[in-house]
Amino acid sequence: MVKVFYTEDIRKMEELTCEQKQITIKELMYQAGYVLAKDFLSRVMPLVKEEILVIAGTGNNGGDALVVFQELKQNGYNVKLAIIGDAEKGSETFKFYLKMLPQHIELITMENIEKAVRKSKFIIDGIFGIGLNRDVSGDFKYLIKLINQAKKIVYSLDVPSGINADSGLLMGMAIKAKFTGVVGKYKLGNFLNDALDYHGEIKLLDIGLLEGYSDIYYLDYTDVDLTKDRFHNSYKYSYGHLACIGSSSMPGAINLSAKAALRSGVGLVEVFLDQEITRFNEEIIYSNLAEDSTFSKYDVVVFGPGIKEVTPLYQKVFDQLIIENKKVIVDAGGLKYLDLKKKYNNIIITPHLKELSDILKMDIETLRKDPITQLRLLAKKGIITLLKGATTIIQEQRYTYLLQAKNHGLATAGTGDVLSGIIASFLVNDTSVNSLVKGSAAQMKAADFARKKYSEVAMIASDVIDNLHKVWLKKK
Repeated sequence: MVKVFYTEDIRKMEELTCEQKQITIKELMYQAGYVLAKDFLSRVMPLVKEEILVIAGTGNNGGDALVVFQELKQNGYNVKLAIIGDAEKGSETFKFYLKMLPQHIELITMENIEKAVRKSKFIIDGIFGIGLNRDVSGDFKYLIKLINQAKKIVYSLDVPSGINADSGLLMGMAIKAKFTGVVGKYKLGNFLNDALDYHGEIKLLDIGLLEGYSDIYYLDYTDVDLTKDRFHNSYKYSYGHLACIGSSSMPGAINLSAKAALRSGVGLVEVFLDQEITRFNEEIIYSNLAEDSTFSKYDVVVFGPGIKEVTPLYQKVFDQLIIENKKVIVDAGGLKYLDLKKKYNNIIITPHLKELSDILKMDIETLRKDPITQLRLLAKKGIITLLKGATTIIQEQRYTYLLQAKNHGLATAGTGDVLSGIIASFLVNDTSVNSLVKGSAAQMKAADFARKKYSEVAMIASDVIDNLHKVWLKKK
């Protein structure tokens, strides 16, 4: 588990580090450039004779790039340097390291950059850093397009140029790096939105920044302990009684939730539908939903997969769940029954971005820029959220957790329903946040097994269920 920061907090940590250690920002930049050069050599492993092109912008990221260039040059590598932008208007630290360059260094300009890109085998991207807040345009846009089309091995400094360091959003166009060395601390832009498609292989590099406070954490799902205690002296009710409330119009969704819960260790699962249908699974109990249905005997309730419209029946059932103070996971169509004027007692919702925008009545593009702030507002209303996406965001009242499956095979119909069932299996005996973290990790691990068998292109939601057992198989 590692902390993640907004860029504003990073800048404060840099200032505090310089103050406490009695060093200058220039010295801190040198340390950044030094560790970036070291990381480039250890991970990319260029041969001494192979041509490396360092491209520096004129901000602090460009200053890092100048230090990297110097380090590589001093170690005998075949390295060239291009500076893009008006050096006279560059940052003070950039201009400091520019003056440190030997007089005989021949700088590559925009006039001959295309030839230099074509000749090089490796490109080190130091064009933009954490300060980028507008769309890439002009020469910068041309250069980024040129680099991407050249299909060279690209190493980006801190964040690929063109990715916003706070939101991870594409600012019109961005470098597609094969490697990224993150300086000092992780930024939100290293994880959210478009980040995964542009960072390549990512590594956090220590430059001696003081430890700062953050309530945002990145979790590696492979490190999450998914152990479930089982006892000989037990029976089905020892492992939870789950109610899954769905709709006869789309019964497949709630059945995916139910089956996923069973495969994740729940002792007994009952599916409630608004009218009787053909039973999907022999192990599942099917019941008709009625206005007088009560759920007091159930340990956990999943509400929403397959529900399409708001009806008085489902509204009454949802209100009853809230009155009974049940552990409830609300997903898909069930999210339409939330009333944000009310305060809830830690109910769980698992929307994707479009569903969240509908709940908040906020356009998606605005929401993408800073989803965590909005999720924190929901947490104050007693709503714990798991926001599904390329990076899963789990938000409780105090802490934010980020997890990444790095498996786009999960972008297929029904995987959200599967996730609800897996989470429910943990919620029987665990806290809401622990259940969301463990449920996400279990799905990601099962999806890894499914990918190996079917590929990311061909895998479907039921493949994840069919591989859940492997998550708990003990290695011999």
